[in-house]
Amino acid sequence: MPEDDPLKSLLDGDISSEELEAIRSSPDLRKLAIRMYGESILNLLGEESIEEVQEGVASQDNELEMVDIIPEPIQVVRSTIETPGRIKGRADSKSSRTGSIVGIGLGISSIGVGLANVYWGLGNFLSTCATEVHSTCGVSLKLNLLEFHRMQEHIAWGPIGQWGIPDMVLVGFGAINLILGVLRRR
Repeated sequence: MPEDDPLKSLLDGDISSEELEAIRSSPDLRKLAIRMYGESILNLLGEESIEEVQEGVASQDNELEMVDIIPEPIQVVRSTIETPGRIKGRADSKSSRTGSIVGIGLGISSIGVGLANVYWGLGNFLSTCATEVHSTCGVSLKLNLLEFHRMQEHIAWGPIGQWGIPDMVLVGFGAINLILGVLRRR
């Protein structure tokens, strides 16, 4: 762009008196100046009012004029249809009750079997190893839960009253199932 170009001067904001004359004489530069600087530029141009452009009439060069569009706020409408996940009531009540009853039953059973094995011994009603195998057979009545598949050997049985990790896991599993079953029932 040449140095004395009125468009460059208008865009830079350095408008001299010669450029003001060029802006007054060119309708495109005048519109651009008004769009950039607002109606305050009219005082510099020495005009009092803005010429109104007729709407719907295209210019002779078939150029489109820029139009400011301010979007209107969109109202949010909440859905009145309930989703299946949000409905709490009849549809899930039967499966929820069944699940809570199973959880409570599994919890009580696990706690009962775990405590009975530690303090009473499952060897009282399960067959233990024969006394010919080992001296503790028939005396040690607590089933070592990790060795349940070797019940005919002495390694599967231990003394009553001693907690092992599998016993703690079984009782803990039962307690968690009991708590979750009660909470699901609500």
